[in-house]
Amino acid sequence: MLQPAENAGPARNIILAGFMGSGKTTIGRELARMLDRELVDTDREVARRHGMSIAAVFERYGEDRFREWEAEVALELAMLRNLVVATGGGTLMNDRVFKELNVYGFTAYLRCPFETLYARISQNGKHRPLIESCGKEGLRKLLAEREPRYRQAHLEVYANGFSPISIAKVIYHAFKS
Repeated sequence: MLQPAENAGPARNIILAGFMGSGKTTIGRELARMLDRELVDTDREVARRHGMSIAAVFERYGEDRFREWEAEVALELAMLRNLVVATGGGTLMNDRVFKELNVYGFTAYLRCPFETLYARISQNGKHRPLIESCGKEGLRKLLAEREPRYRQAHLEVYANGFSPISIAKVIYHAFKS
């Protein structure tokens, strides 16, 4: 059962941050399994609550409304404990959300080179509205804008060329120490 957060010890949430395609959900599944915790993906939670895909939210309501809903979900999750949270790529750009998640959780930035990220996300482009609206160079610029915030996480993990389970183990050991 989910309970209010206490800013101490291993009950804290683990927050996975990084650009789209960095492996937050995949690595989050492994980490949740290792810790016997629930994985909550903020994008999936927004989609579930509003009964439509993220692409449909962007199309019908626009990015600003999506960001509002995303912030609501993230702020609610910040007050819970014992979760692994896979955030959307832009979630931490909201100052209040970043502060709350960073104070009440253990944040880990999954860092990958842009070309790797782009190769991953272009394979599944129809589910990622920013690909169409930004294009490759726009996404490169977006990563450059977001990276300073990502790098403020408690832990930075190079997530390219390693298996999801090995990356989850690195985060697990850093969290437990």
